[in-house]
Amino acid sequence: MAVTGPTGVVGGMTAARDVGDLVRHLEADAVGQLTAAAGNESLCTLSRGGEPRPAAKYHEGAAAALAQVRRAVDKQAPAQDPTVTVRAVRDRWTAHAGADTPAWRAYNDGGLDALDALLSSTPPRDGIRGNGEDGGEARPARDRTPEPGAPATRGPGNEPVTALRGGGGRWPRRRTVATAALTPVLLAALVTTGGGWMPTEAPLWTALVALTALISAATLATYLPLRGQGWRPDLGCSPCAAMSAGSVLAAAWLLGSAPLQPAMAVVALAAVAFGLVQRLTGAATTCST
Repeated sequence: MAVTGPTGVVGGMTAARDVGDLVRHLEADAVGQLTAAAGNESLCTLSRGGEPRPAAKYHEGAAAALAQVRRAVDKQAPAQDPTVTVRAVRDRWTAHAGADTPAWRAYNDGGLDALDALLSSTPPRDGIRGNGEDGGEARPARDRTPEPGAPATRGPGNEPVTALRGGGGRWPRRRTVATAALTPVLLAALVTTGGGWMPTEAPLWTALVALTALISAATLATYLPLRGQGWRPDLGCSPCAAMSAGSVLAAAWLLGSAPLQPAMAVVALAAVAFGLVQRLTGAATTCST
C-alpha cells in the first residue's frame, strides 16, 4: 500500500489543523482498505476462524498508526510543529519493529509505511523533512502489502517466519518462567476448590488437576508481551482474550461443582486446553490489537 495525500492539499501542510485533516483523510483510506481486506468481517470474527490475514493486519497497522497521530495532533499545543509529533509516534512504532510473528510483522510494516508516507507529505516548519535513519528525509513507503494466500512474511536473513503467538515456534523464556511460577499457585487453588489434596485416595483426579493447573498457567503466560512488543500485555481482541482467561475460572468452577470426580476433572482439563489452543492459534494471527 502506497499511502498518498489528497492532490492539491499537501503543499500547505504547515499547521496542525491541516496536518490533522491530512491524517484523517489517510486514516479513512486505510480503514477502507482494511475493511476490503477483511472481507467486511470483524477482526474478532476472523480471529475465531483462525485464518491468517496478513493483508488485513497490514492495513490495520496503518489505520492504528494514523489514529495515534490524529489523537496526538489534536492534543498538541497550536504552536508545536506537528511533524515532531508524527516523528514521536514513528519512533514508538520503530521500537516495536522486529516482532517475530507474521501478523505482528505485517501490522508493524503497515504502521511504519503509513507514518513514512505522512512524513514525506508533510513539510515541517524547520525545513527538515521526514525522519529517516540518518535524521534526513524519510524513506518512501514500500509496497509491502501481503497478498491473500501469500507465504509467511520473511524475517531477518530472509528466513520464513512461521511463529505462533506462543513465541516464534518456541516458548519464550519469560513465558517459561511465568508458567513455572504460576503452576504451583494454580494447582493449590484448584485442589482447594475441588476437594483437597488427596493423591492417595484420588490419584487420577489429582493427576488431571495437576495437568489442568499446568495448562492454565501456560494460558495465562501467553498474555505476557513478546520481545518487541514493549510492556503492553499481549491480549489480542478483548472478547477472545477474555474467553481464554475465562477458561481458567471455568475450570475452577467445574472442579468445585463435583469434588474429587475424575469425569469433571476431564471436562475442566478440556476447557483450559481449548483456551490455550485459542491463544496459540486463534487470536494470535488476526486480532493482535
